[in-house]
Amino acid sequence: MKALGPLLAPAFLVLTQGVLAQSDSPITRDGTDWVQTSTGSIPICQRCRVRINTEGNFTIHGQAETDTIRFTLRKRVRASSKQEAGLLLHSFDIRSIGRGDLVTLTLEIPRSRAQGAELSMSVPRTLRQTIVASHGGDISATDLKGEFDAETVAGRVELDRLGSNAAIRTGGGEIRLGRIVGAIRCYSGGGGIQAESCGRESWFETAGGDIQVHEALGALHATTAGGNIHVDRSAGEVFAHTNGGVIEVREALGLVTAETSGGAIQVGAARGVRCESNSGAIRLHNLGAGPLNASTAMGSILAELLSGTRIEDSVLSTNAGDITVLLSSNIPITVQASNQTAGNGRRIVSDFPEIRIRNAGATIPLIAEGALNGGGPVLRIFASGGTIYLRRQK
Repeated sequence: MKALGPLLAPAFLVLTQGVLAQSDSPITRDGTDWVQTSTGSIPICQRCRVRINTEGNFTIHGQAETDTIRFTLRKRVRASSKQEAGLLLHSFDIRSIGRGDLVTLTLEIPRSRAQGAELSMSVPRTLRQTIVASHGGDISATDLKGEFDAETVAGRVELDRLGSNAAIRTGGGEIRLGRIVGAIRCYSGGGGIQAESCGRESWFETAGGDIQVHEALGALHATTAGGNIHVDRSAGEVFAHTNGGVIEVREALGLVTAETSGGAIQVGAARGVRCESNSGAIRLHNLGAGPLNASTAMGSILAELLSGTRIEDSVLSTNAGDITVLLSSNIPITVQASNQTAGNGRRIVSDFPEIRIRNAGATIPLIAEGALNGGGPVLRIFASGGTIYLRRQK
């Protein structure tokens, strides 16, 4: 193989390319497979960009105070003899091409043997950008300060301790994120997404899995076609949508917008909510200033307004279920409730004498109106097929 000199210098302008020199270990037997490990290195400036095109599983790790890319390629083939294995393993090449501040490394192997390759690299932690494309395998990256972009046709992606923006796409695997300082965009064609800490605005989308976020320091967008969405904490707004699952947001400092076609919604704390479910209960607790809008076609609604809460004009609505509002005694609010449910029972129950119920036991709809603590933003409540409860918060 042809050995290359340094690919990049601070004023690198010309194109260089070739096959990287490799130091090969002996070929050994591992069950029915033959295995060989190759190693090599290439100089690179610490603020350059690198693109890796690879097959099989890939791991990249950033190291401080280095100006070299070091790689280890573990090659595995199935052959009838050691001699045949040597010929097959010789077809595994890493080619390089450099232009400007970009170095491109490509692992070239027969597509039929793609799963027999495992490539790992250590690179300068300060690389400005790292781009990884895998035709079939898992991707793992840690300790990189620059931007990171990765795409795999079918594999899992794991990232941790990244210092800038990240963009991830996998056609059929899960995505697991540790601490990411920058903005994040993730898409999975058939796996779940888990994130520990997102430093800026984040977009998560999967066609077939759950989305779980422990902490988002910016606005959070989460969409899944057939899974649940769970958010522990968000420092900004939350936008959550699922076609067939449950949405739970424990705490958000911004507005929570949640939509599900077939599940429940629960918000533990937020500065306002906009929630809609086609068939599921809605539970809203510890709401701060902001709108309180929630509707479900089939399910109950519970809304808890604690002392000091100052909502905007709001609406609660269900076509088949009860609505329960827990109100602190010192909240200034105007209540307008309407119940379309037929029957002789009391379909609006109130703990507040200021809220007057009209047409009781007579015609439909049953109406209740009143101002608490001098009145304030209007809370409109609509029910059909259940009871409206206006309860004093204890």
